[in-house]
Amino acid sequence: MFSQHGRSHIDQDELFRKIIRGHISLASMVEAIAVAEYKNFRKASRALKISQSSVSSRISSLEISIGYKIFDRQNGINVTIKGKHFLSIVGEALALIGEAVQPNPEVSHVVERQLSLGIQSCSAGGFLNNLLNLYSDTFQETRLVSGEFAPDSLVPALRRREIDIAFSPEVPSPRTLAHDILHIKALWTENMVVALSSDDPIARLPAITWEALAKHIFLVRREGMGAWLMAQSMRYFEEKGLVPQIERLRIGRDTMLTDVNRRKAAAFTSEASAAVKIPRVCLRPIDGNPISLTFYAIWSRQNHNPALRDFLNMIEKMDYSSASGAIEETSDRRE
Repeated sequence: MFSQHGRSHIDQDELFRKIIRGHISLASMVEAIAVAEYKNFRKASRALKISQSSVSSRISSLEISIGYKIFDRQNGINVTIKGKHFLSIVGEALALIGEAVQPNPEVSHVVERQLSLGIQSCSAGGFLNNLLNLYSDTFQETRLVSGEFAPDSLVPALRRREIDIAFSPEVPSPRTLAHDILHIKALWTENMVVALSSDDPIARLPAITWEALAKHIFLVRREGMGAWLMAQSMRYFEEKGLVPQIERLRIGRDTMLTDVNRRKAAAFTSEASAAVKIPRVCLRPIDGNPISLTFYAIWSRQNHNPALRDFLNMIEKMDYSSASGAIEETSDRRE
């Protein structure tokens, strides 16, 4: 897993467990920064006004927990190579904590309503676009903040309240739901389509066969629903004894579709992507019965954001019979 800066990090659940058990503490990180600055345990403990033995003990426990030495103690106190990397990142984290606890006079008087969205479908067109536009027009004082998440990070983001509501064709497994009180509601359907270069010979066909597609390289975005769509398609390839070539990329939707044209590659997406106009890229149906995708709204019952309540009340009152692509069924799963 990678942070927004591209750095690798340990599993977040494991990190939380270490913090809760006291194996990694904020105090030990501050003490490590102080020891590195003073190059002396005694001087650092005096500056922090705590005992030298406490500083030494906590830093030793921290080193055991992270699995490497921060300091070389053989000839004085010197920061190790791994320790320098560790302390540089910890220093950035402490600076961010300082910003978080420091009141901002420019925004302290503002009370803002915000609804954070986790989106795996294209929201430039189709039912989701209409839904979000309706909400924005109805609740103009609420700011909508959208983000795309990889499938395996969507539920954890809901759990941590990083997002208030998600829209995804993938329903979390019962095992996942056993650890979260989630509500799931089916909202709309779209057909799966394939994006191709308009210069690709098979793009001239009215519908694309699996055999023709198997000769292409498939571009799959790590965020959004691309990986899930690729997984759905694999059984159709396997039934025909076909093995497609797949490239997983950390790029935006526009860049991926542009690369589809440049490389004469292919990518699975949903019909709503037709709203994203990329020169020389076309969307084509797949031969046979259309692969229908049901999109769900997913949120935590423990989330009491008033903006979320307004959104849920709005979709409960919607007339789905007149909404293209919407469906009436709901799925309420709780473990």
